[in-house]
Amino acid sequence: LKPFWLKALRPQCPAGPPPPPARPRHTHALAGVRIHRAEMGDARMSESSCFDENSSGSVVEEGKAMTYARAAQGIPFRMQQVLISWVFVVASVALILDFAALQSLVRDLGSGEGLSMFAELCNWFGVISCVNWFTGFALLAHWLHAVGATRMGLAGCYMKFAASIFFNLQPATGTMNDPLLGGAAGLWWSNLVGILFFHSGNVVSCLDFYLHTPPGASKEKGWLFHGNLPITGMWVYQAATWLLVASNFLACTFDGASWAPILPVASAPVFFCQFGGSFLLLSGSLVYAVWCDALRNSVHPSLA
Repeated sequence: LKPFWLKALRPQCPAGPPPPPARPRHTHALAGVRIHRAEMGDARMSESSCFDENSSGSVVEEGKAMTYARAAQGIPFRMQQVLISWVFVVASVALILDFAALQSLVRDLGSGEGLSMFAELCNWFGVISCVNWFTGFALLAHWLHAVGATRMGLAGCYMKFAASIFFNLQPATGTMNDPLLGGAAGLWWSNLVGILFFHSGNVVSCLDFYLHTPPGASKEKGWLFHGNLPITGMWVYQAATWLLVASNFLACTFDGASWAPILPVASAPVFFCQFGGSFLLLSGSLVYAVWCDALRNSVHPSLA
């Protein structure tokens, strides 16, 4: 046995390497887009990397380990975008049902039998769709003003808002079934004028995104980068309205002109353009829903 005094003189080795120095804690746990208000009240966006309090002390660098859900928290007035996205989703689904009911109506009229209940709902599906487009673009205009959007961006939005007004004229007059207003078909020109405004607004919005890169977006990153999702969604919308312009132009009666319509509503090109355009509108709306995390988080954060 060793004397106790030799044991006492033995140096005590540390059990492991010294712990790293403590990192400063930041109150902002979101790496990505943040909003900073300048003195003049303009909205400015900046990307920064900061300490993540929920990742066991790890630092999340800019553009790394970012999920759509976390990145969406940096969207200004996110809950407005959540509402707008769901309104546009409802409008797109109602438009798909409107086209399906229209095709059913044409088949029923061609067969000489009575109209089915689904066919009779055609104009009412149109009412639901068009009222939601009107509501959505009104809310979008409010959001764009709140975040200090460019004049070109606002112009594109207001063109689509004007389009939604023209869209509402057709189902509204169709439900009236007044012979002076086109009977059950409604005004012949309102949908064509509306889709031309809608398409022009999408073109202007895409041009605005190209000339003025929106906050959080990057031309060096791909279409699925979170900051680029609004641009991706707008290009999907533009592809949709190309098809819808074609379907409206081909099937328009042009007030009974001898050469119109160019193709009947039930023809394959019109059918493809109607449903291709409406499903692309739904796809674009879902892209925006993913951007603002509307599919997972549609509630306000706790104020506690």
